[in-house]
Amino acid sequence: MEAVIVFISLFATIFGISYYFFYTRNKERLALIEAGADASLFQAPKVQRKRHPVYAIALVIGMMAIGIGLGIVFAVILDNALDMKNNNEVLYVSGIFIFGGIGLVSSFLSLRWMDKKDEEK
Repeated sequence: MEAVIVFISLFATIFGISYYFFYTRNKERLALIEAGADASLFQAPKVQRKRHPVYAIALVIGMMAIGIGLGIVFAVILDNALDMKNNNEVLYVSGIFIFGGIGLVSSFLSLRWMDKKDEEK
């Protein structure tokens, strides 16, 4: 019974936040239009990209997977080197999070580098 209440409250919260967001965005846009602003203000500029966005997603997922794998290998090596009898779960979880985070940061930096390289052309 408690799970049903949790899901109903979660759905109501998501609905309320999204309704409030769209309602205030609509009011703001109507006020700008009434004040004489151009309607093209609301359209995002079209950016010509040479790469498909799937490549960026594949790079992020791939580098995160490499980071997670390195985190597990690092934890196994440290577990064997330190010969820990307990609390080795913390070692594995922290290794996964640290190296997964390093993989995400490195994918972000490499994507930013590729975007700058594309802008130069």
